[in-house]
Amino acid sequence: MKVQLQLETIPVWDGVKEGSECFICSLMKKAEEDGVRYYLSSAVMTPEVRVETNTHGFCTHHLSMLAEAGKPQPLALVMDTYYEESRKILAPIAERIASSPNARKAMKLVHAFFDAAGERERGCLICSRMEERLVRYCYTVASLWRDDQDFRAALEESKGFCLHHARSLLETAPEALSGDDLAEYARFIISLTMRNLDRVQHDDWWMTQKYKSENRDKPWSGCEDAQKRAVYKLTGEGRVIDPVRK
Repeated sequence: MKVQLQLETIPVWDGVKEGSECFICSLMKKAEEDGVRYYLSSAVMTPEVRVETNTHGFCTHHLSMLAEAGKPQPLALVMDTYYEESRKILAPIAERIASSPNARKAMKLVHAFFDAAGERERGCLICSRMEERLVRYCYTVASLWRDDQDFRAALEESKGFCLHHARSLLETAPEALSGDDLAEYARFIISLTMRNLDRVQHDDWWMTQKYKSENRDKPWSGCEDAQKRAVYKLTGEGRVIDPVRK
């Protein structure tokens, strides 16, 4: 039985209209910014949020974003108690290393120490918040594609999606679609993706040609940023890296 997810009709429709290479990327970058803002807000003073941050923390990418966001006080509070929780796990192993009778035993404990430290890095609260939005956005795209012919036509005329988020769209699709609808949607998304990958590749190729002397005076035809679009059309932006698995 499919779970009924919340539709995000307005942001998805606005995304289609923006004309970007992948409007899911745009929505996810906004979700990422919202996540950083949330964990640097007064929310970190509430007990339930501090339990979350002490238990899970953030991936290195989002921890760097938090560090560079210019909000020292809330981040200092979060890191203080996160360190305390880490110390409860690491200090006993460190003490055993200090009293280890030989190198073999000491090195075995060293590996255990850093395994425990690595385990503390698993699961990112910002990634988790982003993933929740990503699922709803992808679910909404599939639902609107099925139910709204205007949306389907607008999507057909759009620049499609990055390869990364095309996969997300199709992995989420069975939550909204089934049978013939699901098969047709898969064909639609793959066709849209391939057509726009070819377009971006052509733009990138034309950029390489523009640097030849015989093409110096020919128009760029909108290809001035083709090399960047070629990268992000494959990799996407605002990627979910390491969500908390519950």
